[in-house]
Amino acid sequence: MESGEFRELWAAHPVRTCATHTRAHRHPVVGPVTLTDELLTLPDDPGQRVVSCHTEPGSPSAAALRLLTAAAADGPVTVPPRRT
Repeated sequence: MESGEFRELWAAHPVRTCATHTRAHRHPVVGPVTLTDELLTLPDDPGQRVVSCHTEPGSPSAAALRLLTAAAADGPVTVPPRRT
C-alpha cells in the first residue's frame, strides 16, 4: 500500500485472465490422477502458453504424483503391459 509503483501497476492491471481446467487422467503406473491446469498466454509471443499443473493438496492424486516422483527418482519407470 505504501508503494507508488505498485499502485500504478495495479491500476494498469496488465494481467489477463488465465484458463483453468480440471482433467482426469489414468496413468499406467499410479492409476487415476486428477490435475488442474492453469493456461497462461504470453502477450509478447503469440501462440505460446505456459501451462502449470497441480493436484489438490492431500488428495489421492497428490499421493499418486508423490509415488510416481519417488519411482522416477530410482530410475526409469516401467509401464506394465496392457491386459486385453
